[in-house]
Amino acid sequence: MKRLALALILTTAPAAAQTPPTDLTTPEGAAYIHATLGGAMLSFQNQGDNDLIYFTNLLAWRCGTASILYGLNDDPPTTLFPAEPCYREFREPNVLQHVGEPGFPFFLTVPKDSVQKITIRVLYEDGKMAEFVSERAKNLMP
Repeated sequence: MKRLALALILTTAPAAAQTPPTDLTTPEGAAYIHATLGGAMLSFQNQGDNDLIYFTNLLAWRCGTASILYGLNDDPPTTLFPAEPCYREFREPNVLQHVGEPGFPFFLTVPKDSVQKITIRVLYEDGKMAEFVSERAKNLMP
């Protein structure tokens, strides 16, 4: 009976976690990080009459991506969020060199409480795609 119980435990145990890629600047590496972050990829912060929605985590792991699209609330993710290129010629290719400069925002400003969730669609350089939903209630910062 003990052998049967052990066999059941071994066959029903969850699969081992995916081994992280060695290069996080590839599509596989970016997809691994994005899947790890999941819905916590974005952060929401109230600023008076507005909410700021930060894309910082996503932008910090943008190497390997071709484009980032988003949709507010129930809108499909069709709006392009501009991102700096990956600087593969440098030691830290994901560094944000132009964050906050014209054309390279790192957050959206929306009326307070108007956005309860954002759907993010990431298109990777290898043609693959992933979608994530980030909810305001779960990702609200002080």
